This record gives sequence, C-alpha cells and structure tokens, in this order.
Amino acid sequence: MNWFRLIAAELRLALGDSGTRLLLFGSVIIYAFFYPYPYSPEVQTHVPVAVVDQDHSSLSRQLIRMVDTGDRVRVATRASSFKEAKSLCRLGGVQGILLVPEGFQKKVLQGTKAEVALWSDATSFFTYRQLATGLLTTIKTLSAGIEIKRFQATGMNDEEALSAVNPLPLQVIQLFNASGGYATYVVPLVFALILQQTLLMGVGMVAGAQREAGGREWFSSGPGLSGAVVMVTAKLAAYLLLYSGHALLYFGVLHRFYDFVQRGAGLDMVLFMGLFLTPVILFALTLSVLFRHKETSLFLLLFTSMPVIFLSGISWPIEALPAWVRTASLVIPSTAGIDGFLRISTMGAGLVDIQANVKILAGLCLAYFMTATLVFYIHGRSEGEGDKQSMPPAARG
Repeated sequence: MNWFRLIAAELRLALGDSGTRLLLFGSVIIYAFFYPYPYSPEVQTHVPVAVVDQDHSSLSRQLIRMVDTGDRVRVATRASSFKEAKSLCRLGGVQGILLVPEGFQKKVLQGTKAEVALWSDATSFFTYRQLATGLLTTIKTLSAGIEIKRFQATGMNDEEALSAVNPLPLQVIQLFNASGGYATYVVPLVFALILQQTLLMGVGMVAGAQREAGGREWFSSGPGLSGAVVMVTAKLAAYLLLYSGHALLYFGVLHRFYDFVQRGAGLDMVLFMGLFLTPVILFALTLSVLFRHKETSLFLLLFTSMPVIFLSGISWPIEALPAWVRTASLVIPSTAGIDGFLRISTMGAGLVDIQANVKILAGLCLAYFMTATLVFYIHGRSEGEGDKQSMPPAARG
C-alpha cells in the first residue's frame, strides 16, 4: 500500500471514531483554553486576614493600615479576641491572623524590641508565602521609618539616616519569571504533559478499536520487517502531522494569548517539539499491543498521569528524588521534554545549551522505534499466519 495512503488511513481512523476524535482533538482544544484560565492572575493577591489589635495605639493602627494598603494582604475583619479570630480561620473566612500585642507602641517608643505575631494557613504554600512576605515587607517599612526618624533627631540628614538604617541594601532580581507568576511556570509544562498523555491514550484507543473490530491490517502493511517499518513510520508521520498543529496552538498561539514568557528561538522550539513528540508516538505504538479493547488504554494510562507529573519535576524538584527514580524517569519522554521546554521558552536556551535533554530524547526515539517495529513485525506476522490458518486447505496450498 502507498505510504501516503497509510498516513491518510491512520488519520481517518484517529478522527473517524467519536471517542478517539474527542480525545485526540476535542480534549486538546478544551484543555488549551480552560486549563490556563484559572491561573491567569499569576499570583494570589489580597489574602484575607483577621486582625487582633490588643494595643489600640496610633502606631498599631498605622501598622494595620499599611498592611491593608498592600496588594498581598487584605484586612478582612477586626476580631475582638484571638479566640474569635481562630474561629474565623477555621470556618474559612480568613486565611491568617495578625496579632498586635498590648504594649507594642510603648516598646517602640522606648527603643526596646517590639513584636507582632502572624498565624497563617500553611496548608497552602502560596497563601503562606504571600502572607509572610506581605507582613514582613510592611514591618520592615514601618521599622525603617521609625529608625530614620530617630537618626534624624540626632542631626543626620535624610541620606545619612537612610544609609544608617540600611547600610547594605539587597537587590533581588527574579530571573526568567519576573512576576513570580504560577501560570508562567506551570502552564507551559503541563501543556507538554497534556500532549503526551492524550497521545498515549489516543493511539491506544485507535489500536484497541481496530483490534476490537477485527481489523488485522493495523499492525502490518506487508510481509517481513520492511512492512513493519513502513507501517510504523506511516503512523508516526500521521500523528506527528496531527499533533504538530496542537503543539503550534499550545506553544505558539496560546503562549502569546496568555502573555507567557517566551525567550527561545522559534526554530529551536519547533525542532525540540518534533524531538519530543516522536518518542511519545513511538512509545504509544509500542504500548498499542497491550490494548485489545477501545477503553483499555484509558483505564491503564489514566492512572499514570499523577506519577508522570511527580517524575517531571513540576510539583517537586527532580534533583530531590532518589537517584534510581531519576534514572528510571528518563524512559518517559516528558522528563527530558519538560526540562527542555522550560529552558528554551522561559530561559531562552538553544539546543546546544540543552544537549543532555536532546541526547536523551534522541536515544528514546531510537529505542522506541526499534521496540515499535519489533512489536508490529511480530504481531503482523502472527496475524498473517492466523489468516493463513483460517484459509481452506486448497487456498493455503
């Protein structure tokens, strides 16, 4: 059969069935617009807190006003007691408690150490960070203002007082993700996972549907190893053609639509995307032999999504995993793929800068091409022999 006809036939199989069409096309489009939207604010702002002011002084009121005027923390309510504030926190009305103890202003005026206390909902790392950072910034600002006034009272001018308060200023620059936004970090990486997981499940669904329907020709286009090679390369080309459009939507159109950081060269991104999609497709073709029914791939591969996320380094640094886990994770294309996408798109790296990831994916391309070809050769031959056994003796001779 003509190689280009095999590509067209595979695309018809993938998009002709409503289930596989929904997974390979519909779900990718749905994820494209509905996954990034909740994270579009990038950072959590105006985290609600309850304030317990036990000092009732002008300085405590000034501190509370300063906390409320920032964009990280919002004073949602003023509780009459710490017990009331704890109750509000348990009910979910606030996510933190700011306590200004009695004698706060008196200690400040006396030049002794004064303290305020913050209780934060630490079940969310993002909430805890925003509350702690917002309060610390406010306290430092208030403290610096008090110290500057003290130094000015001794005869220092504004510049001298400021230098005395902060003799070694620290300038923090957030590289690659200036806003510290969560969406800028996580969404592009999850896009790569979506492409991988939908591909694995979609190819498995196509294979299962064909075997369920008795389509013996799915594994072989002709006798011998050459027939298996032709079939594997045709299917690879078909899914590369389909998912190249998805990848362009994700890493081209949506990156600009959501204004994600994109520093890498377009050609490097295109080449790396092809290098990522190729082993994913070949891996899916290798696994296709396991799926005798259409729904089997969904049941088996759906449970792999969470382990793949953990092994990718999105939720936990991969460097902190045991060495054997890091090594084993390299057999999954997304492990090297996600790291490569992060470095190209966000950090502006080129393919030369991510040679390790390129080599890993190239090795996976070769390995999974060999396994896919072997699987298609064995099953194409066994199904051919099955057809021969089912023929009448006269036809067999």
